[in-house]
Amino acid sequence: MMISPSTSNNENSQETELLIIQMMLQQRYKEAYELLSTQKSTQTAALYNMALCLHWSENYQGALTWLDSIRLVPQVNNLSQSIASSDYHGIMQKQNQTNDYLNGMSEAYIKHFPILALDAVVRLKVNCWLKLGNFPKVIAIATPIAHKGYRDITEAIKLADTSR
Repeated sequence: MMISPSTSNNENSQETELLIIQMMLQQRYKEAYELLSTQKSTQTAALYNMALCLHWSENYQGALTWLDSIRLVPQVNNLSQSIASSDYHGIMQKQNQTNDYLNGMSEAYIKHFPILALDAVVRLKVNCWLKLGNFPKVIAIATPIAHKGYRDITEAIKLADTSR
């Protein structure tokens, strides 16, 4: 007699979360949106990924609604603070020049990198407000993280300053 392994709800949800991220990387936002909609999850990753789907479809106000429902508490991230090598800082500076915040997030990523997850939420909000032409909101939201050197934040502040 063979016993088939049972999968827990947690394993199923992790598998679905990874599938959603994979679909988003393949620009299959419709399918990702369908899965996210049927899940009705209130987890941070699901809310963020839903916002990304709407952002991709240029529904910036809808994306902001999902982003505003995210409640992340800023935490100290001991991982990045314990790595002080020049290699690490070079990698970080290079990554800060990308639009990595436009990629899907998993709960595991949020758990391990809470500060970067919070920054991604702020960066996506800034992008939405920029697209909607609300420059005072862009400056208000982007300024607190401007010192981190994200290219998109630096450019958004410059554009908002010149457009006021």
